[in-house]
Amino acid sequence: MCNTIRPNLHEDQSNASSQSTIHISFGILFIFSALAHSLMTSVTESDFVSLRRALTAQSGVRSFVVAHDDRFVFEHYRQDVAPDSPQDVNSVTKTVVGLVIGAALHEGVLPPLDTPVSRILPPMRERAFDRRVHRITLRHLLTMTSGFEWDQSVVDECVLGPCERFGSEESRLRFILSRPIAPPGMRFEYDSHAVQLLSLVIESVTGRTLECYARDRLFAPLGIAPGEWISDEEGHTFGGRGLMLRTSDMIRLGLLMMHRGAWRGVRLIEETYIDEATSVQSDGGPPMDDAQYGYLCWIDPLYFFAAGHGEQFIFVAPRERIVAAVTCDNDDAPKGVRELFARHVLGAATT
Repeated sequence: MCNTIRPNLHEDQSNASSQSTIHISFGILFIFSALAHSLMTSVTESDFVSLRRALTAQSGVRSFVVAHDDRFVFEHYRQDVAPDSPQDVNSVTKTVVGLVIGAALHEGVLPPLDTPVSRILPPMRERAFDRRVHRITLRHLLTMTSGFEWDQSVVDECVLGPCERFGSEESRLRFILSRPIAPPGMRFEYDSHAVQLLSLVIESVTGRTLECYARDRLFAPLGIAPGEWISDEEGHTFGGRGLMLRTSDMIRLGLLMMHRGAWRGVRLIEETYIDEATSVQSDGGPPMDDAQYGYLCWIDPLYFFAAGHGEQFIFVAPRERIVAAVTCDNDDAPKGVRELFARHVLGAATT
């Protein structure tokens, strides 16, 4: 349940009432630009015969939905998956957190991205922590360049959800900040723990949990009714994973990014922030060795994307005006989703 943690002095009450007028019905996508239709032939269901055939042969893909020019043009759901069922999107959650940060900047509750996080989270200023912790900025957290050492291949219960160790032996925040650290901004290190600091940042500046703030400032305007979003042992929303979304909701998030932070003419995030978020900020690295990194999203030369373990994806190809969302079985089995997208979706849009 979304309750206020402390009074939010920055809340714009007039904006809250205006947002109620922009909710949309589920299952409907609106066209943003009539001009775009006249410049390129629209992609239709008939262009995806080869994709449907490929998905029939790939049992690990649970859902695969494509939108072109802001309308659904292809939908595939495995027999055991209902279109309206929320699914665990794993680290796609991180990209959603990046969008929430953009919404908070647009609202004016966050300081500039080069602000040290310790100015927002006083515990980071404790003398017990390495002085380099004090120099970590919001931008460092968004670009995975905070400097903390962490082996992303080591996944334990404390990465995946609330754990007993942090409830009794030490706090999760102290664990995050006590890890070995290199100078911030020098190298990319995919770090699910560090993203949790952004969840605490949103709480500090809004007085609300990340989940509750996201529901009001991001999900509600987009017409998204998310499923569960797990919290840690102290009730703080998980930043690195744990969000449940319908595949159609993932499409909406992709459309918001493709339209540079606007939804049906309403500005939710500044254009400049989306442009920076979807541009190369670092060379990236594991777990995506063939992609670069923006603000909590991955960059391919042909598209940008959100990615989660098990091959959960949101793909955005602005030039082709295509957004695709894919969910898969939550396991390590290869499904080849990026290849499916490049060959059968982008290929259909360019032929």
